[in-house]
Amino acid sequence: MSNHEMTSHELLEKWLDGEQLTEAQQAQVLANPETKPLFESAQSWQSMASSYVEQEVPSDTPIVMHEFKQAGRAQRSWMQWGMAACVGFLSVLSVQLWQQNQTLEQGLVIQQSQIAKQQDTMQQILAQMQKSQTLQADLTNQVLLTNRAEREVALDDLLAFLQTQRAQDQAILRLQLNELAEQVEHAPIQTVAHNGGQ
Repeated sequence: MSNHEMTSHELLEKWLDGEQLTEAQQAQVLANPETKPLFESAQSWQSMASSYVEQEVPSDTPIVMHEFKQAGRAQRSWMQWGMAACVGFLSVLSVQLWQQNQTLEQGLVIQQSQIAKQQDTMQQILAQMQKSQTLQADLTNQVLLTNRAEREVALDDLLAFLQTQRAQDQAILRLQLNELAEQVEHAPIQTVAHNGGQ
């Protein structure tokens, strides 16, 4: 990620790690209402820490109790102010982290609800697919049963037709045989013998 793409929080972390910020980057940090108080508190704290010089007590000169008390009072005052700044910085940082955690939790809740909705939708689609498959199976069975019944009816009709046709053929054949028999009975004997001789 390049510098101009860094967020104000990332720039603040970079500065706290000891890296220098450009004027534009400092302006970006100060323009953000969340990072501005953190930056200013840390800047003041660092400024006071760098300006503090621990003075050694000379061993060969007498110590004036009044000056020693004043120095101790100033040092205690600076330490109290530094601790207050540190506590303020940490409290602002903790508030910011709490807000970020809240945002993350809200995002997770939204994602979980979206996932739950997607799962419900998938279950509904699967249920519809199962219903559709069941309907298709039922329709296939009905078609097969209908075709089987139709085939059975068609075979019965065909058998009935063949039997009728056979009976008619047998009846016609009987008539023809009877007619032939009658012709043979009534024919003159000579014709029969003549025909038999042929």
